[in-house]
Amino acid sequence: MSMEIRLDEKVAVVTGGGSGIGRGIVHGLAASGANVAIADINESAAQVVVDEIESQHGVRGLAVRTDVTDKSSAENMVREVMKALGGIDILVNNAGIAPAYPLVDFPEDKWDLTVDINLKGYFLCGQAVVAQMLKQGRGGNIINISSKSGIRGSARNAGYTATKFGVIGLAQSWAREFAGQGIRANSVLPGNVLQGSGIWSEEYKASQAKKLGIKPEEVDEYYNRQVPLGRQCTPEDIANIVVFLVSDKASYVTGVSWLVDGGQEMR
Repeated sequence: MSMEIRLDEKVAVVTGGGSGIGRGIVHGLAASGANVAIADINESAAQVVVDEIESQHGVRGLAVRTDVTDKSSAENMVREVMKALGGIDILVNNAGIAPAYPLVDFPEDKWDLTVDINLKGYFLCGQAVVAQMLKQGRGGNIINISSKSGIRGSARNAGYTATKFGVIGLAQSWAREFAGQGIRANSVLPGNVLQGSGIWSEEYKASQAKKLGIKPEEVDEYYNRQVPLGRQCTPEDIANIVVFLVSDKASYVTGVSWLVDGGQEMR
């Protein structure tokens, strides 16, 4: 039996797909034959990735400017995808931020923004896309990108941690609610993606270094030492699991929280 995973003529939407982990997921889906719409606040970055997948993988792509915190923007995104690509089979909720502050210094506006993007954004895009999937009547797949911080709290990172716990709950709720309509929902929990991630910026690394009492240039080595497999997670590692979970190979998998962390949590 062949284990090659093909998603030919499936249509996927990836939020925050213009950079970081999202970009890796877009490439993974496209390499398996899916046509991919990139819903990103940065439309020009999304268009660059569309050009990449169309030239490298021979699939159709679409860049659509989307503010995931705005209900009308999420609904417009669905209309644009339908117009350009004709359907939606896969949603990957990925857009996120990670402002890191000690609890007593956490600015309320940064908390609100984190919840709006990381949690409400997943809810609004899930709501808009599932409504379309139900109209189509052919099922579908939703992946919520959480984090290993979604099952173990992370110091000085309360907003990110709380929302990453939350999106697991969203996926489990949707898995139960829509199983009868053939819609599966799962979460993927990346480990530390220190290179190629929009979250692990130089500023964020500096904040983590301060928290750990080390130099910024020592952050990568510090985190790699925490991983049994001895290396950091890559966008490609995440993409591989996403492609599997949205494929027919995982047709009996729903409501799962899939760690991709090199063995750090082991649960």
